[in-house]
Amino acid sequence: MGVMNKITTDVIPVHLLQWLAESRIFLDDLKNGKPLRYFSAHLPVMATWNKDNLFPVNLTVKGIGLIPKDELIMDFIDLFEGIIAESRTMPWHKSLSRRIEAMNVLYKNIYNFNPSVLGGLEIFVGKAFENLKSNPHASLLYVGMMPTTEGIRYISFQVNGKVELLKEDNLYYRFLLASRKLFEFDKFHLYQPSYPFGYLIKVVEVLDKTPKTKFK
Repeated sequence: MGVMNKITTDVIPVHLLQWLAESRIFLDDLKNGKPLRYFSAHLPVMATWNKDNLFPVNLTVKGIGLIPKDELIMDFIDLFEGIIAESRTMPWHKSLSRRIEAMNVLYKNIYNFNPSVLGGLEIFVGKAFENLKSNPHASLLYVGMMPTTEGIRYISFQVNGKVELLKEDNLYYRFLLASRKLFEFDKFHLYQPSYPFGYLIKVVEVLDKTPKTKFK
């Protein structure tokens, strides 16, 4: 029986944090008129659990992002909310460069982030939400590719975490909402009228799931 390799406990390791952060810089493609590519670093598969169902595991794709360190989060909330307010005074497409620059200020330095948490917004209040109310634990599966000097390297890892539901008065929720609203009217987003809850995922362990060549 195979043994999964636990990379870290309680934090996302630096090389994976780097991949998650650098993947956001694809937004520069928008500014340069390039077609968007699939944003796998933002869209992991989330697994939640309901032991009373015949098929107890619920799978869904969730938009999940990195969270700034506590001492920086208010600075980025102010930055993002200010840009959003400014953008509403002009045609939305004309504010694109300014909005991308604001996001890049955050994502171009991995040391802006708290490596022990991830976060996202709830939109549909469906099975995942119901499961998390009774069992506040989830697993996230990330799959993607990382360019190297030797070509393409596949990357896959699982984050197991404890989930806290965030209400609208929570500072983490406010950051997640501002991050979403920076690009809410752009083509790669499906516009949503509201986000009733947020999620703060506290990292318990990270498992390496990257496929490797098997030698006999």
